[in-house]
Amino acid sequence: MPFRVLYRVFTSLKTSVVIMGLMCVCYLLGTLFPQGADYDAYVKAGGRYLWLVEKLDLLHLFTSPLFFFLTALLVLNLTLCILSRLLAFRRRRELLPEESVSRLRGLIKVPEDRSFEEIQEKLLQCGFRFVDADDRQYVYGKGLPYWWLSWLYHLGMVVAVVGFFITYLSAHEGEITLYKDREVQFSKGSPDTPLNRVLRALGRKHEEVPVYRLRLKEFRTEYYETLDFEYPETVLSRMAIGLGLKRIVPSEEADVSAKMYSTQFEFITPEGDSIQATTEVNSPFRHSGITLYQVGYEQRISLKVDGEDREVDAFRPFEIEGLEGRFLIPTVRHGQLHRKDGSVVPLTPSAPLYRIDNGSRKKVAVLKISEPVEVGDVEITLLDFKEASVLSYRVDPGVPVVAVATGFVFLGLLIRVYGNFYRVRVIQMDGSLYLLVSTRGLLADRRKVLRRLGIS
Repeated sequence: MPFRVLYRVFTSLKTSVVIMGLMCVCYLLGTLFPQGADYDAYVKAGGRYLWLVEKLDLLHLFTSPLFFFLTALLVLNLTLCILSRLLAFRRRRELLPEESVSRLRGLIKVPEDRSFEEIQEKLLQCGFRFVDADDRQYVYGKGLPYWWLSWLYHLGMVVAVVGFFITYLSAHEGEITLYKDREVQFSKGSPDTPLNRVLRALGRKHEEVPVYRLRLKEFRTEYYETLDFEYPETVLSRMAIGLGLKRIVPSEEADVSAKMYSTQFEFITPEGDSIQATTEVNSPFRHSGITLYQVGYEQRISLKVDGEDREVDAFRPFEIEGLEGRFLIPTVRHGQLHRKDGSVVPLTPSAPLYRIDNGSRKKVAVLKISEPVEVGDVEITLLDFKEASVLSYRVDPGVPVVAVATGFVFLGLLIRVYGNFYRVRVIQMDGSLYLLVSTRGLLADRRKVLRRLGIS
């Protein structure tokens, strides 16, 4: 008896609505509270409802036991609903109750000179198939039944959630920095995934995963020419531009902006197979469940400052003896330059030098390779730079499962909405023949069926 009660509860549409309502509350809380934030940082920033945040783990809500419990309940609910609907579909008969036939709306009387055999022959010629019959009704169908499509995309939802669980339990990611003179190794597995942590807690040892190797062949950059505008420093200058008394004039020297980063590398499998590969922004490299993304690059810049050699990192502030404030070099620009006239020319390596003062930065010089520049009383020369490509990698065995499930869901919805599904019932009643034509889908045309049957 308790099992039957639970079965009725978990196969109820009301249960689905309640569970999804609770999940919507979680989504709302996940929007209000910063996900992934550190609890101490949240407290220091003046966060509110600290007791609730700590007890319900609201800063990591979507990986909390509460959210997984609700998700598991939804999966159980959907799975049982799918199974119960499957059993119902297998027992399904499409005959209408005899007592309700006379009250049906949309019944069309067949002319007296038309026999059932003629109607049947016309239906078969139009591609209809026999579905069901009794003494008074004959049912013919065409197209994929819409209830099976609904069942299909509900099944896809369950499979998608299973894929999400696989992703949470076993997916991992990291970053790889590739220099030309170094080989980088990484493995497809990680001991820090939730699944491996659980297995360790149960006494199982983490199995060693084969190692992949990467070697950088070439990191290539391309830029395109842009306009550079000097922002007015004084209030009166900005006011004059706002009132239209002064025009915004671009600087005489064109600026450049990044167009493309591309990494050519050698991908060596644990079996020793070598794959020559290329990846760039929005074009990742994929192999055997591993995805490599181009996320950026690093530069180590060599300078000569008043006769002394020193090295600085791109985008990292540094100080220069004899000059006030801190300085920063964003990046050394090199590679190919796409000019506004359509031509492509080699770009002379150069880098803007900024002074950082009170949180703002101002360009004080442009450093070109081997050309000394005076900044105040200090001579600075850009000597050379070393560049590394930064790739991120992700191993996610749940992606294929989610991809297949998503395909099921959208295919089912697409056919359900835009397909054409027909049921034609030929009913004998009071010595006459009647037709009842049911349709589903935007492409279904009830009048077309009646015209082909010769009934207006």
